[in-house]
Amino acid sequence: MNIRSQTAKALGLSEIFNLIGIDGEYPAEVKKQELQRTPRPLGELKSHFERLQQMIDFLKGRENEMRELKELFAHIPKLEIPAKKGNRIFALHELFLFKQWLYHYGRLHSWLRKKAWLGEFILPDLSQVFALLDPEGGALPSFHLSPAYSQKLGEILHRQFQFANRLKHSRAEFLATAREELDLPQLKEEFTISRAETQLANRILHSPFFVLSSESVANYSFVLADDEGSLELKKELALLQEKREAEEAQVLKKLSISLGEYLPSMFAAQVLLNIYCWLFTLADFAMRYGCSIPKLSRKRVLRIKSAVNLPLKLHLESLGRRWQSVDYDFNKPVSLLTGPNMGGKTTVLKTAGQLCWLARLGIPPPCEEAEIPFFDHIWYNQSESGSEADLSSFGREVVAFSETLKQDGNTLFLLDEFARGTNPTEGEKLASAVLKHLCDSRHFCLASTHFTAPALLEGVAHYGIAGLDPAILDQKKPLSPSQRLKALNEAMNYELQRLKTNQAPPLSAIRVARALGLPQEILNLTQTEE
Repeated sequence: MNIRSQTAKALGLSEIFNLIGIDGEYPAEVKKQELQRTPRPLGELKSHFERLQQMIDFLKGRENEMRELKELFAHIPKLEIPAKKGNRIFALHELFLFKQWLYHYGRLHSWLRKKAWLGEFILPDLSQVFALLDPEGGALPSFHLSPAYSQKLGEILHRQFQFANRLKHSRAEFLATAREELDLPQLKEEFTISRAETQLANRILHSPFFVLSSESVANYSFVLADDEGSLELKKELALLQEKREAEEAQVLKKLSISLGEYLPSMFAAQVLLNIYCWLFTLADFAMRYGCSIPKLSRKRVLRIKSAVNLPLKLHLESLGRRWQSVDYDFNKPVSLLTGPNMGGKTTVLKTAGQLCWLARLGIPPPCEEAEIPFFDHIWYNQSESGSEADLSSFGREVVAFSETLKQDGNTLFLLDEFARGTNPTEGEKLASAVLKHLCDSRHFCLASTHFTAPALLEGVAHYGIAGLDPAILDQKKPLSPSQRLKALNEAMNYELQRLKTNQAPPLSAIRVARALGLPQEILNLTQTEE
């Protein structure tokens, strides 16, 4: 797993991606392709978000139309359309898939044309291509080689039908004769009798009417034999089938050549359809989860109003716990977060990483407003999976950080307690050195720490988590661990506050430990002076 994949996993992006989507194999395939595509350049990304805003504006408050569009997209089959003309002869099942795709594409095309408010999202008309695969004008998604394609094929099919009927009547007459001769009026064309019925079995075996099709230890199975008339009819049908297959091959060849002329147009239409499907999918996601269209630039400013970590929010709500959206205003190359344990520092870093990653992919981030820098890379130091067996967690962190620094472009560094895996004295020095270096680089960094020295650095914007409200905490007397966590959650104010330069981080670990139920006799020992 490479650094990018590790970071995506650590940020919980797959959980957010799972929330994006509408029903149907085709929308699922479009989503898969979009999530795997090479990130767009800044100009193209801005245009994408402008079109997405249009789609959201068009669909807002139109629940019926949303349902109709979801149904239309869900029925479109997944299909790979060649981009260029070619000499390929398509098989019957391939033409069936083409027609099925054209049928449902046509339904969506027709629906869009009727919606004047969706004038920016019109698809090319492919009705001529559909007509090519629908010569009888049935306007159905199914396909067969119709006699309308070839007079000769129609004549062959007509003769096959006639001979098949004659064969059916011939065998019916032969079966009637068999019933009369054997005095068995209930006989069918195929039947099974027990070996124990020796006399009956011998009569049938020695008659010209039936042949033994299979036998077992217990039973005989018979099938109606062919009389001379039936044999002749079957020979005629076999010859007709050969002629039919030869003529169908010619029809397929001509039809494939005709269809091939339209392939570039179909491919272009599918490209546009994919764009609309993805825009609609993202609009649906944005409206369901309160997402916004971000303002993207190359300025090193990250401002978010009411940022939401969707996986965490949904998890907390499922537990009946409170979620608090937080505003971010990071306008320095390096911003440092300090504050209490369980105060949300890691959540701020992960949420910022999620929103920036989503914006980079053209996905609207869950927040009220967003001004986001255009990052080439995003790296989170808690993403190391431990695949390097010969390195400690500290070693992996240092190696990955150094490798990320070598990448071209600008990077968002998310440093959650960098160097905490080594001794505190040197860890504090390393954390300070890294932040100093990033202050003078082209990169952007959000960091958290419990060390004091990094918070005193010049040029580093220092933010604190507002922290616990003792009054709220004292009102509650929780007993179980889950009750204590809920009480701590309700008493914690997760807002970010800009602190003064050279202001040391606030201390609150002992208060948090008390709230979580650490025995009082141990807490008393923290007051002991050596």
